[in-house]
Amino acid sequence: MKEAQYTSVDDLQAQLTLPEAAAKCGTSLEVQGNGKQVRLDCPFGCPGDHAGKREISVDTGNPQKVFCCHAYGCQVRGNLLTLMHGWLTGTQPTGGRLKGIEFKRVREVLAGRLDTTQVGQPETVGPASSQKAAELVRNLPLTESENEKARELATLDEKFVTDVAHMPPAAAIYVRRHPSLSLASMQKWRVGVLPTDGGGDKRAWSLRGQLLYPVHSEDGQLLAWVARDPQFEMKDQAFNQLPPEQRTKEKKPAKHRFPVDFHRGLELFGQQSSRLREPGYREIISRCGIIVVEGFNDVIGLDALGIPAVAIMSNKITTGQVAKVERWANALAEGRVTILFDADDAGDEGAKEAAWQFLQRGLDVRLGWSQAMHGGAFKGRQPETLTRVEWELVSVRGSANTG
Repeated sequence: MKEAQYTSVDDLQAQLTLPEAAAKCGTSLEVQGNGKQVRLDCPFGCPGDHAGKREISVDTGNPQKVFCCHAYGCQVRGNLLTLMHGWLTGTQPTGGRLKGIEFKRVREVLAGRLDTTQVGQPETVGPASSQKAAELVRNLPLTESENEKARELATLDEKFVTDVAHMPPAAAIYVRRHPSLSLASMQKWRVGVLPTDGGGDKRAWSLRGQLLYPVHSEDGQLLAWVARDPQFEMKDQAFNQLPPEQRTKEKKPAKHRFPVDFHRGLELFGQQSSRLREPGYREIISRCGIIVVEGFNDVIGLDALGIPAVAIMSNKITTGQVAKVERWANALAEGRVTILFDADDAGDEGAKEAAWQFLQRGLDVRLGWSQAMHGGAFKGRQPETLTRVEWELVSVRGSANTG
């Protein structure tokens, strides 16, 4: 009988550099600083989406590479294993601590026994150990949750308000400012506002007055509701106007609220396969590839124009999302992908990282726009604001990978 293999995670963490650990997770890393304290971008889906600000501080002099995120809405801390979990999933460990199946999964990656290209693809045939590890972390449909209160959220949209005339003032203002959120599109996508007065129905009571978006699995099952605070911009502006010493004592406002046990980095908004039955969608995918955007409204706005897109729900793509897009691109579009992130600083930085990861997998990557492309005509724009005429310009003149 073969002797069981012992893995000392402490030894493995001490032996690996940060770039080597990131490579095991299928991602590249930009490190700022060269001493014992270095800075990285936060991989945990921070509320502010601050790619390029290097919010993570890592003590590389410590064998376990202990770190802390200094973003006020995040402040997650841990060791190299926790960082690797972030690179793999784009989320914090469930309950804030890496344990159980999440720990086992990262340990397998650290030890080189799990090929991260298999993450998020449980149907792929491969070594038994890799197959089992790839299935360790996944998002369950709400209807299959062990938590009764979570199961009750599967029909939460029954209480949504979709008519702006009956929404709380802040939510009504937000919806009116986003033409993509028409009554028809909100009803089609199961998007709505939770009323401030729930009566006897207290489901998701802490999210009243917020706009909720559903995340479905590829087979169309509801995985989670994500809340968007319609007053985020106002709260964020007020926070940034506080004196520095006061900001350190306050919690930074969050734009979105994801369920604590939901692994955002494994999913894409709009990924349900039923969308392939929409008229003309397969033709556009065949021509443009898988169209990847940042946000919920971008997917909904483009869908209203008859254009299929999926969103990473951030501006920083995860390894699991890259693997999923790769699988679709190869199956549906001969390896083509179009990146259409927001045309601003954070969007440009996120697009660079996404393009690099796609290119490393041999995909044909096309950039729809940036702040500088098209003579700067789209600087500051978001995909949800595109007209059909503008989309034709972006889709035809987007740069392609010719390498």
